[in-house]
Parts: sequence; structure tokens; C-alpha cells
Amino acid sequence: MIVDWLWEFLRGLGRFFLNPVVYWFFICVLFASRQRIRKERRFFGTKIFDIFYEVKRTTSVSLVGGLILSLLSIGLGIVFNYYVLLLVSVITILLSLFLRFSFLSAAYTLGFSYLILLAIQYVYGLETNLYMLEALQNVELTSFTIIIGFLLAVEAMLLLRTDQRESFPEIIKGSRGKWVGQHRLKKAALIPFFALIPGGLIESFAPWWPIFSIDGDTYGIILIPFLVGFEHVAKGFSPVVTAKQLGNMVLILSFVVIGCAVASYYYSFMSLVAVMVAIVGREWISYRHRLRDQQKAPYFAPSSSGMLILGIIPKTPAENLGLLAGEKIVKVNGKLVMTEQEFYEALHTSNASCRLDVLDDRGEIRFVQRAMYQGEHHELGIVFAKERVD
Repeated sequence: MIVDWLWEFLRGLGRFFLNPVVYWFFICVLFASRQRIRKERRFFGTKIFDIFYEVKRTTSVSLVGGLILSLLSIGLGIVFNYYVLLLVSVITILLSLFLRFSFLSAAYTLGFSYLILLAIQYVYGLETNLYMLEALQNVELTSFTIIIGFLLAVEAMLLLRTDQRESFPEIIKGSRGKWVGQHRLKKAALIPFFALIPGGLIESFAPWWPIFSIDGDTYGIILIPFLVGFEHVAKGFSPVVTAKQLGNMVLILSFVVIGCAVASYYYSFMSLVAVMVAIVGREWISYRHRLRDQQKAPYFAPSSSGMLILGIIPKTPAENLGLLAGEKIVKVNGKLVMTEQEFYEALHTSNASCRLDVLDDRGEIRFVQRAMYQGEHHELGIVFAKERVD
């Protein structure tokens, strides 16, 4: 028995690399990164973040989330078949073709897959000569809703863990025709988890297992990659506040979806309710954020009382100084600064060190000081919110 399980786990690892989503994940993030870097060079004259920065600090959430979901899916006996996995893969790739991560939420990828499966079952009934359609019909849809709810919780964790250094600064024209700054929250993560497939060496070990089963007496194991992501713009609020607000709302949504999913075990129609709640709820969260963000004055508008920091380039003196996006540099070496030229002129008044008076997001002044070395005055790594010349 133990040997059979171990053998199936090894085979499941091998099946992981047969899924096109694994390779599409790297291709999608690669092209999204290149697109972002081109924007950074056009607006700021330099690359700010490295390639693949869209997946920074997602590994721990992916692995922990995948482990918990594996225990859940194996424990409940959630069974997939290859045609269902192929359908989910195709939907995921289609929704990410334009390199926007907005539709990589499980509410959309798995939600739309669920609706297609439901339509196939409704239109074709149980009589068909096509093996693929027959395989797509024999799916326990309740298991879909449980996974949607859990992956929404993973998405919420990714949002809640986003900090000041993980959003991407941009410059756009505001409603009054002036250039203002904004931040783009954009992340993608690959969530790998083990589930069951029909056929294999594993036999049912309890009368209640598997709970969510496709027809079959024996089962194998497969490691399934799910692509999860999000993309939101923060113009009226700081990116951290935006991420926390969105994360909390998505987390609440995940609990509601999981509750409906559990209810669908007793009342089958609740699985459709769970999916519609997931899709409509996730879309409402995005719409509500956009509406509130547009009603606020630009958070990163150029200021006449100091130099507002729009972003910090990683691994630069500015990062070592602990400067953060949204803070305002009021004085440099004791001199008031209101333009970028005044900022760098004030830096050159001292060749040995720089002392900055920084107004933080709480409205309090703090002082930062650092020794300066030759050439560093123009390489501090600060991106300012400033007017841009067309």
C-alpha cells in the first residue's frame, strides 16, 4: 500500500511537466516583464525592476498553499481527468494572452471552466459517442468550487503580503492634463498541488473515500499547476493600502465561496451559486476599487513643498537609506528642495555624506544620513513624481 502511494507520487511529479501551464507561466511572466521594462525605460530613462520581478516573494505562498491544497484534495479524494485539466489549461492561457494578470484569478479561470463543463452536461446530457465529451460530463463540479474558494484565499495572501517595494511605478496624464504618478500591483504565482486521476495503483481505503470521485476503482496521483495572479492600479491610494484593502475583500470572498461549496455537497445547485458568487464578487471588488481610486486626488502628484518619491530602484543607496515610495524629501543637506535639479545640486554641496529630511506617510519628519562615494550622487536610485516633457 505504501509502495503504491510512493510510486504514484513519483509518477505524479513527472506528469507535472506534461502540463502546458508550467511552460506558459514562465513565457507569460517573461513577456510581461519585458513589456514593463520597456515602459520603465520610456518614462524614467532606466530599468527599475529586474525581469521576473512579477513573481518576487511568491514562492513561500505557492508552496504552503500547494501543500495545504494537496492535503485537502487527497484527503477528500478530489478526482480530475486529463480532459478537464486540458480545458482549464486552455482557459488559463486564453485569459492571459494579453499579458494582463487581471483574469488569472481562480474566480475566472476555474469559474469559466466550470460554466463550460456545466453547459456540456446540460446540452449533451448523458448520451454521446465522443469520449472527450463523455469524460467532461463525468466531473464532480462541487470539487471545482472548493478549489476556487481556496485559491481565492491564496490570491488574498499574495495581495496582503505585497509591500512598498513590490509594485511598479508609472507616469500617466491625470484628469487635468498634468502628469501624475501611479503604481501597478501585478503578480503571478504557480500553485502546484497533488490530486487524484482515474486509473493507477491506489485503491479506495475507506467507504467514504473518495468523496468527489469520477467513475473508477483505482486512482493515480498528478501534480497540477494552477496559475494565479492579479493586476490593479493604485493612483488615489498608496500601493500598500490598496493591496491590504483588496486582499481583505478577496479573503472574505474566499470564505463565502468555500461556504457555498460546502453547502453544494448537500444541495447540488449551490455549486453554481458558489461559482457565480466568485465571478461576480471578484469583478465587483475590482470595480469598487477602480471607482474609489478614481474619486481620490492622485496620491503621487508632484508637490511644491518637496520631492515626492514615486519609486525606489532595488539594490541602490536609496534602498539602503530605507526610503519608500510615497515619502517626500523636504531638505537635502539642510537645503529646501522643490525640483529635481535643486535636489541634485544640494547633494553636491557635500562630497562625503548626504543628510535627508524625509516626510513619511504619517506626516512625521525623519532624518536619514549616509556616506556618499564618487559617482553615487547621480545613482541614488530614486524615481520622483514629476512633470514629464512630451
